[in-house]
Amino acid sequence: MHRTRSLGFVAPFTAALLAMTLPALANDPLVKIAPTPMPSSGPTVVAAQAFCGDPSGKAEELIERYSAKPGLKRIYKSDQYVAYSDDDKNSSVMYTFTVKGNPAHPAAVCRKPVQQGDNLVITMSVVCDGDKEACAKLQNDFNVMTAKMQAEVDQRIAAQKK
Repeated sequence: MHRTRSLGFVAPFTAALLAMTLPALANDPLVKIAPTPMPSSGPTVVAAQAFCGDPSGKAEELIERYSAKPGLKRIYKSDQYVAYSDDDKNSSVMYTFTVKGNPAHPAAVCRKPVQQGDNLVITMSVVCDGDKEACAKLQNDFNVMTAKMQAEVDQRIAAQKK
């Protein structure tokens, strides 16, 4: 019986204490977050939008930059695209550019295999300054091609593990 009387006294006291403190705490976060200082240095917008690890730019600039880059070889040419790679058999990077006459022109696409843990993942960057709908189609087409390339890479890796 002594316990019941003790709890009977504590419950109204606790309710009164909560009634007084909860309104004061309602607008205060439980954990106060320290203000975040401005970074002294860090990635720029250009670095954040890198083109396969290099600074990005307008599509025309990228086409000019990589078409003349030492060490790259032209490995494909059609009436729609021209492609360059550092190695035609085992490339570590591939650049594909639209040519005049392609509805998405000017556009630049970079595909690069990157090791992520135990996986080899093909990353892709697209800069398209052409017609909006043509750029969306180009992006979709290259997403499909990149997915096929990724599937082939995954199959080869799985076959080597057997």
